[in-house]
Amino acid sequence: MGLHVLGVNASARVDGFTAELLDAVLAAARAKGATTERLDLVRHPFPFCAGNYSLDPAACGPEACVQGPWDGFGKVAERILNADAVVFATPVYWFSVSARMKALLERMTSLENQGLLNLGKPMALLAVAEEEGASQALAQMLLPLAYMGFVLAPLGLVYAHRRGLLRLEENPELLEDARIAGENLVLLAERLKGQGFREPLPSFHYRLPHLPGVAAD
Repeated sequence: MGLHVLGVNASARVDGFTAELLDAVLAAARAKGATTERLDLVRHPFPFCAGNYSLDPAACGPEACVQGPWDGFGKVAERILNADAVVFATPVYWFSVSARMKALLERMTSLENQGLLNLGKPMALLAVAEEEGASQALAQMLLPLAYMGFVLAPLGLVYAHRRGLLRLEENPELLEDARIAGENLVLLAERLKGQGFREPLPSFHYRLPHLPGVAAD
């Protein structure tokens, strides 16, 4: 079975510059033989972290984390856990990641705390700023995700300062950066697949039978 690369779009827009840059990275991954999927967080809204870890670390896990049938985190978590590699993409709001990306990182604590994030999952990180702040946003994603066990692909940090640019095609250098990141992500995933840094976990399927109204798909 081929590699599957997931792209997580943390922008409020599904057709904006962040989504376009993410699509370019995913296209490069497909060209290297991977299947790809783009997950727009705005389509799967979820509330903020409830802080279960502060009350009791043992209570910080996927089932306790999901707060009801309206909570889209379950579907997002399932996609991340079952992907062979993940591209995290965010716009820059006031020198920082978007609120959706920050909320996702905080909610992913429930996965890391229970050992569900298999150490060694490759990642690439994208940040799109109007003027400045892309490097800060990349750092804000890199540190927590590295602690969770993700591994950055070579040249897997891609940033854009897009002031004055209307479309991605106007910046050939950025397109080249996106291509390299997508290709290297697949190459790293091929080398690490089956070579986990600890006992491999079984394929994970997120199911919440105790929450009525959560449809399986």
